[in-house]
Amino acid sequence: MEEKDTKSLLDRQLFLNIIRNNWVAVVFANMNNVIEYVNPAACRLYGYEEHELIGQKTDIFNSELSYNADDIVKSIKERGYWFGEIIQRKKDNTDFDSLLSVQLIMNQKGVPIGFASNIKDITLQLQSEKRLNTIIEEKELLLKELHHRVKNNLAIIKGIISLQNVDELDDNCKKLIEDFKNRVDAVATLHNTLYDPENFDNLNLKSFINDLSGGLYRSYSTNGKIIQITNTVNDYSVDISIATPLCLIINEVITNSFKHGFSDRNTGHINIDLYSENDVTEIKITDNGKGFDYGSIKKESLGISLIKDLSEQIDAKFKYNNVNGTQFSIYLNN
Repeated sequence: MEEKDTKSLLDRQLFLNIIRNNWVAVVFANMNNVIEYVNPAACRLYGYEEHELIGQKTDIFNSELSYNADDIVKSIKERGYWFGEIIQRKKDNTDFDSLLSVQLIMNQKGVPIGFASNIKDITLQLQSEKRLNTIIEEKELLLKELHHRVKNNLAIIKGIISLQNVDELDDNCKKLIEDFKNRVDAVATLHNTLYDPENFDNLNLKSFINDLSGGLYRSYSTNGKIIQITNTVNDYSVDISIATPLCLIINEVITNSFKHGFSDRNTGHINIDLYSENDVTEIKITDNGKGFDYGSIKKESLGISLIKDLSEQIDAKFKYNNVNGTQFSIYLNN
């Protein structure tokens, strides 16, 4: 035997050995769709003996529940292949979900001689995906209900506070109560923005600031002042672990601007920007109000103390500047 013939024989034996021992079912049918070869994996998958399949048409596998066999053969002849999920049938007439890949086979002269099919049972995989989707849907409903109940509880807390008789309280106590109600509103706004079925791990800061700004504007516009708020933050997500402290900080800063920055005027402007560079993100809140002396009030201000404590919680730094109003910046590590 010539060396060339010996190599061809070895190559053929190696190829057949690979096909024979492959865990994926392999079926070869001629151009008349008649089965000429099946590997042991195919026999195990469909429940037939090899001699029961040789000479049969591949229609024996098709349940006709998802695809018509003739349409598949037509597609293979036109395109050279077919690939997709299909419901097939075993010898005992049970149906199963499979991933089927069929390739048109040519001889050395380029003439089509048959179809080679690879088949994999994906029933368990699809069942697992279905169970997983069910679990995800249940978790989404539970999380939605959780956010809804938190918002309801916050509304109850705010309602109880509002029912208290504040007429007998002095101005400082009334301001403390209003500040507390605004903080409750900020947390409620956070939960409203936080619920996103497609992204439970992050908060869209732009959406939160828009909602918060609207609430604060409505709260402080009752005294006749017209304070515009511009949010130039693009869509920016923050991790859920820092969302609550950061949102409370933003609430305190904007509230301070409303309360103190424009006490001597009826109009004003607050602007919110975000800058990211290297590993640091800066959120800047500026107003064109009268400004204030941060050094003189930081020891006695509850709001400043709250900002300081919350910044430490999220390992962030902040600073105040008085330049044509008040500038507040908080720096987050990306």
